[in-house]
Amino acid sequence: MNSVGKTYFKSRAVGRLSSKNLNELKSNLTDIEVGKEKLQKEINSTNEKLRKQKSELSWINWFPLKLALQTKIESMKQVVEETNETLSKLERDYDKHKLGLEISLPEQLEAAFGTLDDRFSEMIDAEKVWDVTTSQSIDRVAERTTADNAIERTEVCLRRAHNSKIQCDYKALHLENANGGDLHIYPQFFFIEKEDDFALIDLLDVNMDFSLTNFIESESVPIDSEVIDHTWAMSNKDGSRDKRYADNYEIPVVQYGKLHLSSKSGLNEVYMVSNSESAYGFKIMFDEYKEVLASSETSKNSEHTGRLLS
Repeated sequence: MNSVGKTYFKSRAVGRLSSKNLNELKSNLTDIEVGKEKLQKEINSTNEKLRKQKSELSWINWFPLKLALQTKIESMKQVVEETNETLSKLERDYDKHKLGLEISLPEQLEAAFGTLDDRFSEMIDAEKVWDVTTSQSIDRVAERTTADNAIERTEVCLRRAHNSKIQCDYKALHLENANGGDLHIYPQFFFIEKEDDFALIDLLDVNMDFSLTNFIESESVPIDSEVIDHTWAMSNKDGSRDKRYADNYEIPVVQYGKLHLSSKSGLNEVYMVSNSESAYGFKIMFDEYKEVLASSETSKNSEHTGRLLS
């Protein structure tokens, strides 16, 4: 099968994904992250300096004529103490130097996000979730199959998670991404990180489409999925068994739920869920949540603030 007509579900480079209205916030958070990295380098350097000072002091204390070097020993002890104090201060500054977002939600919006989280829990409980990375039309006659499309998929995990760069009171709804940065859904934006860059996409800029897909399942059928038909490994034009193949065998056709997440900035991710009802429920609540978010004062007067947590 060639690659003609193959559709790739892959988002743009992370550095180009952010919504325009969140570029300033991204810049502020980047500055904070740079400061954090600088502190880490200073901590590493000071630790190495302290190690050498302690080693020198230990050697002098062992030296047989250390009484003659008492003044130097006392001086070295003072130096070690000062370096220890410097290291302690750097470590305290590092602990405070986190990417903090002040996210204040009105009661109605907080309740809506809680319901969205509940629908996400139902998807977490699905037996299988896959990231669909490509889809390609099939010549059914040439391939001797009843399938319309061939897809490439990778099983992924859904969970709730804190992110090291975002410190707030809400756990993100975390969707693994097989061919890019993982998606973290916060109350007002999507956070996506890949290697040394990240993106912030306004949640209102994200569209989520749902569809049912009939999939010829060559692997084990998830217990929470519906088998709606059967086909043959090799079939005739009308879908009947091709009797020319003695070892031809029957394959179940399973119905899954499919979610397509997209944005004008270039988000383009597709997930297939074994429990189609849970995927549909999440899509419906996501749309309802967007309506509440759009009408809320938080959305109209967005004041996302990047700051150092103390």
